[in-house]
Amino acid sequence: MNCQTKLHELAERLNLDLSRRISDLSHGNRKKVGIVSALMVSPKLVIMDEPTSGLDPLIQQAFYEILKEENRHGTTIFLSSHVLSEVQKLCDRVAILKSGKLIGIQSIKELRESGYKKISVSSKAEIPNGFFNLDGIANYNESKDKTSADFMYNGDITTIMDKLHALPLTDVFLEEPSLEEIFLHYYE
Repeated sequence: MNCQTKLHELAERLNLDLSRRISDLSHGNRKKVGIVSALMVSPKLVIMDEPTSGLDPLIQQAFYEILKEENRHGTTIFLSSHVLSEVQKLCDRVAILKSGKLIGIQSIKELRESGYKKISVSSKAEIPNGFFNLDGIANYNESKDKTSADFMYNGDITTIMDKLHALPLTDVFLEEPSLEEIFLHYYE
């Protein structure tokens, strides 16, 4: 596909009016111009910083599809974003930076399967002080009345299940943490 054809295809998919002057465009439409300019030449490498800020949700979805297509055609894409749901949708691997230093590179799958579980419990009675003082407990928060708590856990599942079994539980919820929760854990 030649540059001119790709320019028009991308502009149509992103709903960009090519007849308007850049100085007359909104922030979101200027973002679209940058995206089209970067991708119309079918580059082998694309580096984008917060590419969806200013784009409406429908255009964001079109943009995600365009990036996925480019990647399937061999383009390497580096994406910097604080929108972790976006990273989760688009990326295969994540590099986590803290204070300008690289603290980890993992695949999204490895990061999600890091062993951490997000656990929320509700009890009929107060949860005793220090009850969940175990290796592998992180981000522990309890309610003011001490009848519920939530935390991240990375350890032997039997150990935590035995602890939970010792409480008069009214509810328990175990789930995979979101990428954002994992990311915040790295920063603590």
